[in-house]
Amino acid sequence: MMIPRTNVWLPELPPVDGTLPVTVDTPFHVTEGLVVVEGRHNLTLLPGATWPGLGALPAPIATSVMSGDLRAATGTRLRPATPAEITAGIALATSQALRSLPGAEAYATLTALTGHAHTPRDAMYILDISHETAMRALKRHQEVTRG
Repeated sequence: MMIPRTNVWLPELPPVDGTLPVTVDTPFHVTEGLVVVEGRHNLTLLPGATWPGLGALPAPIATSVMSGDLRAATGTRLRPATPAEITAGIALATSQALRSLPGAEAYATLTALTGHAHTPRDAMYILDISHETAMRALKRHQEVTRG
């Protein structure tokens, strides 16, 4: 059975308040359609989701996970993001990106973002990693911080 292709990717993102081009640095809120932020981790933004702009993301997330590629499906509509939506967009992108990193890197990034080490049990839930991976990551973190 063939699934009809209803989403055709646009050659460029639709404008936000008439501003072109919309880039990975542009904060925007998706009102219709969808946008995919491509990179080491692809983040799909459905209606109601906000992209905060690459510069708003915490440095460990912006540098290790995201790229400069955005794709929008036909029918996508964007508007400028409000400050509250930008804050929510940062949280969404950060939490999703953390889960895309390998165990030790994810743990180190989480620790850098929160300013403290997490128990293996907490790391398992936050990062979606195994207990063994969390234990190895905590051990590595302790070795690095002891010098």
